[in-house]
Order: sequence, then structure tokens, then C-alpha cells
Amino acid sequence: MRIEHLPTRTLLAGVLGVATGGFGCSDSGAEAVGEATGGAGAFGGAAAVGIGGSVMAGGSAPVTGGTTAGGGMATGGSAGAGVSPTGGTGGNETGSTGGSTAAVGGMSPLGGATSGGGTAGVGVGSVDGGALPTGGTGGDETDSSGGSVAAMGGMSSVGGATSSGGTAGAAGGMGGSSATSGTGGSAIASGGASGSSGEGGAGNSQTCPTTTLATGDTRATLQSGGLTRTYLLYVPSSIESGVPVPLVLDFHGNGGNSEAQRASSGWDAKADEVGFIVAYPDGVGNAWNVGVCCGEALEGNVDDVGFARAIIQTVSEQACIDPKRVYATGMSNGAGLVHRLACEAADVIAAIAAASSDLVTDPCTPARPISELSVRGLDDTLVAYEGGNTGSTGWYSPGAQGTLELWRDINQCTGTVQPTLQYCETYSSCSAGTEVTLCSLPNTGHDTYANGVGFSVPDVAWEMFARQPMP
Repeated sequence: MRIEHLPTRTLLAGVLGVATGGFGCSDSGAEAVGEATGGAGAFGGAAAVGIGGSVMAGGSAPVTGGTTAGGGMATGGSAGAGVSPTGGTGGNETGSTGGSTAAVGGMSPLGGATSGGGTAGVGVGSVDGGALPTGGTGGDETDSSGGSVAAMGGMSSVGGATSSGGTAGAAGGMGGSSATSGTGGSAIASGGASGSSGEGGAGNSQTCPTTTLATGDTRATLQSGGLTRTYLLYVPSSIESGVPVPLVLDFHGNGGNSEAQRASSGWDAKADEVGFIVAYPDGVGNAWNVGVCCGEALEGNVDDVGFARAIIQTVSEQACIDPKRVYATGMSNGAGLVHRLACEAADVIAAIAAASSDLVTDPCTPARPISELSVRGLDDTLVAYEGGNTGSTGWYSPGAQGTLELWRDINQCTGTVQPTLQYCETYSSCSAGTEVTLCSLPNTGHDTYANGVGFSVPDVAWEMFARQPMP
């Protein structure tokens, strides 16, 4: 966190501060245009001056390069949020001459400390990540709490003044900490600009576990459905303690295991690149129960959906997992389970990517619309691309195109499917902003990871996952 104290300038009581190129208010409240001398706008807005009048805060957002106005003094007037209180002497609003005051990636409210009957202090010039304004006696306005107000994506209100006791404005971007400043940071001013919060999702306010997971590979066990279940957990060294990260569950195919899946799917490398945790679960008898297949898991009616939920809960108790960014992917029989998770666990799974299997869960009634990506080999004969009676037990599969249309209907997509990435087609106008995609790889059989066209399943899947956190 970096706070720079910028030079301030005391304005005479009763004199209206006019920023170059900016707007002020006259004694009577009428708008007055400041004289432009090279044009920076007022930072935080000029305060009105008058005996018995109102002091108003806010104003246009800061522009690099100009001189800002100072706060005014009111005698007997009512003070708006972010200015000096009734009866007090207004301190200078945050200002800089010729300097940029905007912080990259979202600023917290500046210059906005108020108090009942106190003296407003000098604001700060530049704040990185939600530092409290310096100077000024704290009043009943809620200051930012707990770190960065906004990460990448958008700017909180600048120029004084969220309303007293407001609730947290939404912070933008991945992993930003929440603040308790006023809702959206609206400025209350003549000509004042509303300080809207940034894009990219609400800030994180979750409490992370105090424990940390060891980096690298960990073999873990848990109890689920009366069985002792195992999984392999991979934690990249880039994971930072206390920072919420995504979790990806990657399920092996029939006859496989967690180690084999990890070696073939390529998700470890993507985790290293992006920074998330991967869990590679083991099926009972090396298989998963998808309702029509496979092996011991099907015969024993093993609750693999419950096992997936248990992994998510357990890992979330051990590491700082972002609950809105938990994803499922898998191969063949594991991909069949991934489809089932989308149908039956959309409350904890944000989106899915299934390689070399179709949707066979019937009925499929997700708790909400959920984005889905299928990757299929055009030459697949084990789980036939065209569908029909297929697979190791000859179950009926709707095929790749049939699965695309099923998910189109489930997610209530409209319009026609459109080509997107090479080999891929997408329904992008779906309920709740979801999307449905099929990627059909030429000269590729059942093993879509080992395709001959340079198609990376983790790369393509992660692009979609990054766009589709839990609503």
C-alpha cells in the first residue's frame, strides 16, 4: 500500500475554490464554470461557500494536470458528506498541481472523511488499494475496511463522499478485498459524478482458513458415502496464502486413476500458469457412477456426486478457495460424471468442460443455468461421435451434436450456433449469460488430449471457466 501526501493549499474562508477547467458552486448554489487554464477538472468538487448556506461535496472525477479546489467554509450551514462539518473550518480537499491522482485498478473514496463538529483534515493525493484518507477526524461515515477496495476493473467514488453509514460498494476484478464504504460511492453534488464501482464482480469478503496446504502433490483421503475415498491434490508454488483461488476437479476415465489423469490431461501446467488448485479424484474400482456406466461404481450405486461435494468442502477448509470459481472437467467416464455434476451440483460447480463423453444423465435439471464445453474426437468409436448404442456396456448416447442441443435447451439458448475458436461452435445467447460449446477435433479418436491438431483442452476450457464464475 502506498500513500503519497501531495502539496496542499489553504483557501481563504468565504472564497470559492475553482479548479482549472472544473465546476464550482456560487453562494446561492448556482453553477459556475471555472476558468480553464490548461484544463484539469476539479478533484472532489469545489465546496460551496456562504453564510447560512449548504456545503456540497462531490463533483467531477479527477483529471490529471490541474489545480484542485479547496474545501469551503460554511457558517451555520448544513454540510454534505465528505466536507467539513457545520461550524468547522474546511480543510483542503485532496489536490495536486500537475499530478495524477487516480490509482490504477480502482480507487477508494478520497478526501471524504467527515465528522460531526470536527475539523476536516487534508486529503491524500494518490491511494493504491483502499487506504484510508489521512487527516480529518473520523465521523459516522464508514471507512474502508480490510484492504483493497477494488482490484482490476473499475473505480470507486472519487471526491468525497459516500453517504454516512453506507454499505460496501462492489469491488472489481479477481480477488479484490471488500470495503465498507458507501454503496457504489455515489457523490452528492451539484454536477457531481456518481462514483460507480468497478466491473468484474463483487469483492471478496470471505474468511480464509488460517492453515495452508503444502505446495506440490498431496495424497488425501476422506470419508464419503460410507467409503474411504482418495484424491491427489496439486498446489502450485505461486499460490499465496489468504488470497482466494479457483479449484478445478479433474476426473479420470474408466480404468484410470488420479495419477494417470494428472499425467495426461495437462491441468497441472495450466494451474502453474494461472494460479489455482487441482484435485484429481479416484473412482471406486477405477470408475465413476454416471447412471448408465461404469463398473463397480455403477454396480454399487456409488454416490460420486457426494464425493465431489466432499472434496470441495474439505479443500475449502484447508485452503482459501473462491466458492464462485470451482470447476469440473474430466475424460471419458470422468467426463460423463462431469455432465452429471452440472445436472446435480450446479450449486457448487460454476462451469464444466467434458472431454470424450456425452450427457447421459436423464433427467438433467440443474439448480441454475450452467456453462458447458464438450471436446470430442470426430473419429471416436469408443463413445461414438454420432451417438447411438455405444460405450463399454452399450448404453445409448445422444452423440456430440445431440449433447450440444440438449445443453442448448437446458440453458434456454436462443439464436443459432456460431463458429468460435477453430474446431468449435458456441451458443452464446443463453440464460443468465451462460454459454454452450462443442469442439470437434479432426483426425482424433477417443483420447482428445493426445489430438494431432495442437488443441489444448485445458487452455480452451480455462478461457471459458474464466468467463463463467458462479453468479
